[in-house]
Amino acid sequence: MNVRLLLGFSVLLAVSGCATQPGECDASNRDASLFTKVNCDAGGGYSEQIRQNEAALAKSQQENAMFHQVYQDIAAQQAASRTDLLAQQKSQAALNQSLSQLLGSLKARKGNKAQVQQQIASLEQQLQAAQAKPASTANPKQLAAKQQELKALQKKVNQLQFSLGYE
Repeated sequence: MNVRLLLGFSVLLAVSGCATQPGECDASNRDASLFTKVNCDAGGGYSEQIRQNEAALAKSQQENAMFHQVYQDIAAQQAASRTDLLAQQKSQAALNQSLSQLLGSLKARKGNKAQVQQQIASLEQQLQAAQAKPASTANPKQLAAKQQELKALQKKVNQLQFSLGYE
């Protein structure tokens, strides 16, 4: 009886003595030992990993919503390019604002990826060029050019969204 108690106590000491850092815990690691799994579970390593994944998911959902806002603003801009100048300027400002917010968020979060940086820079250049041009729907050629710009912008935003894995 005392041997079992002593053995149980020594196992408890061995498990508690091998502290696992939360960063070392990976729930998908099938090769982890039983002691590592127990320490990760008891020490909060798994719950920390879950919190981090949930935070990343929330941020991705927020950015996905920003993509959808940009698409709505592009559609509004396309529709407004067929209407009067004031409405077009208003929808252009909304598009510029939503696109700027999206690009700022992506720069902060995904700025370390070269391909993403290049796509963001291209969109920023197009955004700056659009802001520099005066908006006018008086000329059918200008209207057609504006429609082409919006289609190109939508294509670039689609490519960026796809490269980031958003839907």
